[in-house]
Amino acid sequence: MAGQRIDVHTHAMPEQAMAVVGARGYRPTGGYKISVRWTPEEALAYMDRQDIAAQIVSLPMAFGGTKDDPEFGRRMARMINEGSAGLIAKYPDRFGAFATLPVPDVDSALEELEYAFDRLKLDGVILLSNYDGYYLGDPKFEALHAELNRRKAVVFIHPSTLPGTEQSHLGLPEAMLDVCFDTTRTAFSLVVNGVTKRYPDISFVLAHAGGTVPYLAARVGMTATLLANTHGIGPAIGDAAGFVSRIFPGLKGSMPDLLKYYINFKENVLPEGPDFYLKRFYYDTALSASPHAFASLLTIVDSSRILFGSDYVFATREAVPLTLQGLKDYPAFAATDLAAIARENAARLFPRLRCDRAAAPLKGTFK
Repeated sequence: MAGQRIDVHTHAMPEQAMAVVGARGYRPTGGYKISVRWTPEEALAYMDRQDIAAQIVSLPMAFGGTKDDPEFGRRMARMINEGSAGLIAKYPDRFGAFATLPVPDVDSALEELEYAFDRLKLDGVILLSNYDGYYLGDPKFEALHAELNRRKAVVFIHPSTLPGTEQSHLGLPEAMLDVCFDTTRTAFSLVVNGVTKRYPDISFVLAHAGGTVPYLAARVGMTATLLANTHGIGPAIGDAAGFVSRIFPGLKGSMPDLLKYYINFKENVLPEGPDFYLKRFYYDTALSASPHAFASLLTIVDSSRILFGSDYVFATREAVPLTLQGLKDYPAFAATDLAAIARENAARLFPRLRCDRAAAPLKGTFK
């Protein structure tokens, strides 16, 4: 029997795509093994046990072309998206899907976006936090953001592997810390580089309660001031450089990074401040339903911008109930907050999955 929650953070891969990806040695972000198995039958049974009405599936992997096969990324994105459309056709009330795009090839991504939305009618797009070290606020993705904004798309941002991870000797699992830091990097890249300001009709969803975004929010503004005052830029010099760069936009690319940051922050974040743009994001609860995370997150947004996410199937069957319990136990959440997080907020973003279950009492397993 179907439940109440809409799970916006859950991962699946069509069987045909899994065989191709596994043979090529790809792996999802976070260090998970590609051998993690998912079937719709197992997912539905688990959803019913956890009172989940619908899951919006996605695949956190980047597919680009290779020297010997430049069309590989396009083929994989099409295979995954058509597999997702088939899943939705079979279970239209239980599953949605975020489209996979062959980024970093923006032209190919725009073509696949058109196909995924106009032909397959998928529910949104998944983007990784970085592609080859380029974060989502980089100008190379401008055309993609413009089209996503035109379409008023929902964009689920999932962390990728931090650049330079292979040189790290930290000795801790990637999924433990690094994924949260990469989400943080790309969120502030979007804000400081003006994507959230220029494209307000994109509904960005940040995984894992935004990583460390809420905790570091004030530091972003303080850094702009500190750099100006302690590194010889000076507000007058920074403002003059900003004026010149507006007349001759090409000059900004050759400016020192600190100067570019000062200019971008002043042009794209002020006078509103970082919190104004951080409030435009949605934040999911996957592996983040704890007093530590919620206390920080609620300094930025209220419950109307929080979405239920489980990270199933990469999160174990034992881990998902911890998310449910963490939500239930947090004292600042009233029953109306829990209902909004569980279903109502997602139903507004994905009206196709809205049905008459909303008025039924919310239940679930908390053990």
